[in-house]
Amino acid sequence: MASDSALPPVIGAIAEDRDGNALGTVTAVFVDDATERPTWVGLTSGLHATADPDDVAVVAPITDAVFTDGRLRLAVPAAAVRSAPHPASPDRLGPEEESMLRAHYRGDRTGAVAGTDTALTDSAMTRSEEQVRVRTVVEPWTRAVLRVEEVTEEVMVPVTVTRQRARIEYRPLAPGDADRPDPTPDDAGAQRRTSTTEWVTLWGEQPRVTMERVPVEKVRLATSWTTEEQLHSDQVRREQIELSTTDTDATPPPAR
Repeated sequence: MASDSALPPVIGAIAEDRDGNALGTVTAVFVDDATERPTWVGLTSGLHATADPDDVAVVAPITDAVFTDGRLRLAVPAAAVRSAPHPASPDRLGPEEESMLRAHYRGDRTGAVAGTDTALTDSAMTRSEEQVRVRTVVEPWTRAVLRVEEVTEEVMVPVTVTRQRARIEYRPLAPGDADRPDPTPDDAGAQRRTSTTEWVTLWGEQPRVTMERVPVEKVRLATSWTTEEQLHSDQVRREQIELSTTDTDATPPPAR
């Protein structure tokens, strides 16, 4: 237990016993290492206002104490405070010293406090235990990198093309048509005996594919907070209070 001077309303206050009698000035507050709550206060032997922790004369419990108007009223009598064991160090209480102080303020087994006739019938004991306190801190968790990769996919685009095609049209000619020259007998016979072939070029449209790299969308890396529940397990120690008594062995009377 270390002395904690971070309680300005208490340090320098006048300490009183449970009946309102002035005991001294509070110069130190001892905080429990496990619960971090004040358990004892160090007092001077006089009422002079001082905040020097080296001036601790006696130690009194702060449990059930009331602080009003700059005065700290303790829940113990003045005689018990004056006869309390003195601490070896003004800024720290050892485990043995704390046990002695608890035993002193509880009184002996008969309920009498040393140095006073006032009987303390309160036999309650303070049991301590360890508590798990979990807090969260922001730490680096993982690293994310935005990478750009190229993927290839097949795209089918319908394209309409136009082609030329050839067909043969037959136009009957009436006899004596002015557009048809009369062939001579020799020419008509030659035409009947000779076949003519003429090639015609047909044109058609063909799709021509060109690839062009154009921007399609923008992507950015954004972070957001998500909340999840995690279970934390730990081992804690707690005190157990057991009552041990010494029974006197009585010899049973002989059987008759």
